[in-house]
Amino acid sequence: MRATPLTILSPVPWWWACWIRFSWLFARYVPWVTRPLQELSFIHFARWSVIGRWPADRQTRRDRAAPRALLFLTSFDGSDIQYIEAFVRVVPKQIGFLYLFAKDFPGPRRFGPVKRYIDDHTHPVGHFWLAHPDASTTMVQQALELREAFTKLEPRVKGADAQTLGREWQQFLTSTQELL
Repeated sequence: MRATPLTILSPVPWWWACWIRFSWLFARYVPWVTRPLQELSFIHFARWSVIGRWPADRQTRRDRAAPRALLFLTSFDGSDIQYIEAFVRVVPKQIGFLYLFAKDFPGPRRFGPVKRYIDDHTHPVGHFWLAHPDASTTMVQQALELREAFTKLEPRVKGADAQTLGREWQQFLTSTQELL
């Protein structure tokens, strides 16, 4: 399936931008936050970032009160409707926490209002690139785990006889079958 990109720009107050930056230092280490996102197997890439200032526009006067923005970049398999519905069902608390004070955010619990919010804040994507266009984040994570397991297998079977190799290989396949 071909990956679909999505770019959402959400204005946030300065104090909420500060809180988001601070909370990200810890959120990546909290399984309650990261695990459900990692289990959304159709995601190729997802990134949130806070934009604190915009490039200067020489034709306009500088606006010191210009809002900060929460930028969300993602690419995924399927339609945006499937993607939004998965976020509303699987990670509503995490999304609600992140977008709590984003301007006009309707809350994360109902698909219709969230879809309208995303439609209103989506920006067209002219170009995007994926390191692994045929692999979701789940597939890449599984490949890394499989490589680690294989690296542990290699020393055990180096120079082993056929019977030992067969036994170790059977054990390896059994223990890693969900990664294949």
